[in-house]
Amino acid sequence: MEEKFKDIIKLIENRQNEKAENILNKLLEENKEDFYTHQLLGIIYQNTGNIDKSIEHYNLSLNIRPKNAGVLFNLGIINRGLNNLSKAKEFFLKSLEVDQNFIDCYLNIARIYEIEKNLIEADQYYQKAFSVNKDYPQLNRAYSKFLINVGEITKGMSIMYKNFGNIRFGKLNLEIK
Repeated sequence: MEEKFKDIIKLIENRQNEKAENILNKLLEENKEDFYTHQLLGIIYQNTGNIDKSIEHYNLSLNIRPKNAGVLFNLGIINRGLNNLSKAKEFFLKSLEVDQNFIDCYLNIARIYEIEKNLIEADQYYQKAFSVNKDYPQLNRAYSKFLINVGEITKGMSIMYKNFGNIRFGKLNLEIK
């Protein structure tokens, strides 16, 4: 990625969205077919709640580069937020086609299946996420909550405490570090 985008990303990270947006719009005047410009504008508009403009720029970036896991993921997040779960799932699955190690996609699909009360599918996607990285903190937290919600309280609490690193269930009882 070019240096100019690194500076813009820093602006976005520092929540200087208006300044970043102005720079990106100037870049867009020079080159309307720049993938990164559209992607970053999509991120800014998503962060500031302008969902229509965010979707517009993400779609423009996908027209330029159809297989981008990050853009597909962000469209999934937007649709999940709009409660359009089937469309969100579709975007997460497309993102996984591009990057099979995108653990947050597995997590989001699992959560959607939980909402839909399809617990077997939810568990399968959690297991797929574990196959990518069994030590991913967000995965362990989400899976422990899932287990607790389905009635496997001891197993869920065990994962939760192990994830926090303070307390874990041992063979005989509870171990506190």
